[in-house]
This record gives sequence, C-alpha cells and structure tokens, in this order.
Amino acid sequence: MPLCTIGYEKRSLGEYLELLTSSGVEVVVDVRETAWSHKPGFSKSAFAAGLTSAGIEYVHLPIAGNPKWLREVASTHAECLEWYRWYLREHPEVVQMLSHVLEDLGISHRRIALTCFERHPSDCHRSILADSWAEVSAGEVTHIGPEGCRRLVTA
Repeated sequence: MPLCTIGYEKRSLGEYLELLTSSGVEVVVDVRETAWSHKPGFSKSAFAAGLTSAGIEYVHLPIAGNPKWLREVASTHAECLEWYRWYLREHPEVVQMLSHVLEDLGISHRRIALTCFERHPSDCHRSILADSWAEVSAGEVTHIGPEGCRRLVTA
C-alpha cells in the first residue's frame, strides 16, 4: 500500500475529508511540528474530531515536523526545504521513527496519509520526509490533490 501525502492549503475541512475518503485513507499522520492552524478545523483538537467523525484515525507526529529554528534561519521557502533535507540527513532517527509509526499503524494493509499545510507536495517538507521514508523502506509514495493553487517554490 503506498504512503499518501496531502496538504490542506486553500481547502475547507469538508473538501479535505472528501479527498481523504474518496482516496480510501484510513489514517492521517500530522507531520506539523505544532498542530495549530489559522484555518478553521485544522488545529489539533478540531482536526482530530473532524477526522474521527469521518472514520479516519488521527496521529500527531511532531518529531517529523520542520523545526521552527530551521524555518527561522531560512531566507526563502526553497531554502527552508533544503535545510529540512539537511536536517533529515543529520537526524536519521526522524525517518526511523516515522517508519516505526507507519508499521505500527499497519502501512502494509491500511492507507495512510502524511499531512501538512502546503498543497503541492514539492512545496512542503512532507514530500521530503515521504521520499526519505520510501528510500529506506522501498515503499511507494502518492500525492493526493496537489493541483488548485499557486506554487510556493518555483523551479
């Protein structure tokens, strides 16, 4: 079963839940360092409740978040993502922890999605994390609904 990723940028909670359910997602792993959002419905308690009401399990994995100190030292969004790549190389325990959590949640027989804010996976640390997981686990990654808003990082 491939690991999925999805961002909630410019989505309502209803649209987000519809994308998850139509994709067969059973578990959402929130990879924000702090599960807080200005968007209604996406802060930890409300988010978990919304997911639960749709029959989707919620897990917060703050260790997988892009650390605040990295975000603060980066001068651009692209640089922030490069710092996160570096961070994962320096801290392999982050990907190891993600692997353990995914195994415990049943990645072999349940559809699991990593989530964060940015809609486009290549604009978000979650794709770097997912790709790093795929390298060590020989797993597959698929991205749900990346289209629909402007890109934060341009090539």
